[in-house]
Parts: sequence; C-alpha cells; structure tokens
Amino acid sequence: MPSLSRGVLALIFLLASASGAANDEISQEWAHLIKADFQDGCVNRLDQYLTTFGSNGVRFGAWLVQTCEGNFEYGASYYPLNVRTENKRIGVRQTQKLPPLTPVQLQGMYSLKG
Repeated sequence: MPSLSRGVLALIFLLASASGAANDEISQEWAHLIKADFQDGCVNRLDQYLTTFGSNGVRFGAWLVQTCEGNFEYGASYYPLNVRTENKRIGVRQTQKLPPLTPVQLQGMYSLKG
C-alpha cells in the first residue's frame, strides 16, 4: 500500500497548491494587466473562474470582468523562463464582450460565489 499513500499525499498537495493559486503573484499580475485596460475605478468585479497548470510551469487562466463598460471575458497566460516561446512571458487578452446579463445569470454561468 505504499503507492496508495503516496498517491493520496500527491493529491492532497495538488489540491492545497491549487486552492491558493488565485492569490499568487501571477494571478495578481494578471488582475493588474486586466484592470489597466479600463479607466480607473471602472472594474467592479474581477473573477478568475478557470486556471490550467502545465507540468513545465506554463499556466493559463480565464477571467470574468464586470466593468462600467459591460462584462468581458479575458484569457491570461504565463510562460516561465525555462519554456521557449515567442509569446510574452505573462499576458492577458480580451476574448469577448458579453451581452447584457443579470448578476444571477453571470453567477450561474461562471459558478461565482456571492
């Protein structure tokens, strides 16, 4: 049973590291870059609703951005120094402007918490 306990420990570690990911430096930089696309005070709410981690440290995220100009989806990416890429090391891009939706609709579509 040693392999089972190693598997359980690995799962616990994975869950613990993923749960704290939303407030790390990369996510904070993504939030900063997204907010920079709008005038000061325009962003009402910023929710990261998806994060994907690669074994090589590459990371992608998806964000819902609620602003004075409407609601938007953003994609975000991070490539560590050890990964060869022609992309920016860290960046965000607006993927779409959403049609007008109520807060209840947004909460249901993106599984947002209160």
